Amino acid sequence: MDYEACHPAKIVRYRDPAEMAAAYPASAVHYESHGVVVLEDCGIGFDREFIGGLSFAPSWKKIGTINGLTDPPLVMRSGKLVRTANPLCASIGDDVLLLKLYSELLRLELEFKLLVARVLPGYWDATWGNCTFRFTRTENEAIHLDSFQDGKPTPPKFHRPRLKLFLNVDAEPRVWNVGPTLPDLLRLSEGELGAELPTNVNVLCARINASGILSKVRTVRVEIPPRGIVFANGATVVHQVVYGNRMVCLEGLAPKSALQPSSICEWDAARSWIEEAGYAAAPDEAPAATSGHGVAAA
Repeated sequence: MDYEACHPAKIVRYRDPAEMAAAYPASAVHYESHGVVVLEDCGIGFDREFIGGLSFAPSWKKIGTINGLTDPPLVMRSGKLVRTANPLCASIGDDVLLLKLYSELLRLELEFKLLVARVLPGYWDATWGNCTFRFTRTENEAIHLDSFQDGKPTPPKFHRPRLKLFLNVDAEPRVWNVGPTLPDLLRLSEGELGAELPTNVNVLCARINASGILSKVRTVRVEIPPRGIVFANGATVVHQVVYGNRMVCLEGLAPKSALQPSSICEWDAARSWIEEAGYAAAPDEAPAATSGHGVAAA
């Protein structure tokens, strides 16, 4: 592996949504080329004092909309308000506090999605998957590429451009290490990953994570300020959470038609990346059974 030549992914910063929106479509080209975008102040409104006082248990580290967290916690039944299966209901006894927390989480989710449509208008019809509310302290996670379901093949219906965005809702900066892109990693790996590699991106990322080469790659430290957002496709950009307390992660899939003319979906490019790096493309494996949008939290 030529570690010296394998540079971290390129990073572009914008001060606010107006500046990022004005940069479109260059901002989209950068993201679709496996670059990282940092929006320093997203402008999303929320109760900072209230959110800043929240901490979730480790078992709730990646709890989100897929778990019903932004489903209505109270509904009218036979003239009375009754609690629903929203997980918040089992944890909060006071109805006022329950509704306050629910409203803040829902507000963050909806404003986040509206912001994406503003700054990256090509993704206005993205299929949104899970929105996770990660209000658990995180430090020194393993450096990795995103891979889900124990590295099993992702079904073809989910082979679409991936959107992954992280909003820092803490009072302190969230700190990442950003490493190289997936195509650069393959190109400079010098055969260190074996004779053949899988073309299914999910399986490929799992293979690379298990190989040990990521522990030696060059990284650059990135600070996401309070109310800042980092846009990074975790399947094609090596990354590591160094430190953070409270963050909202939004992920989804864009239609291939949303890509800029110069861009290629990672699922369509994986075979050429592998073969151009000197590896043989392994035969396809049977895909794993998946639910929802096939977009998991990581």
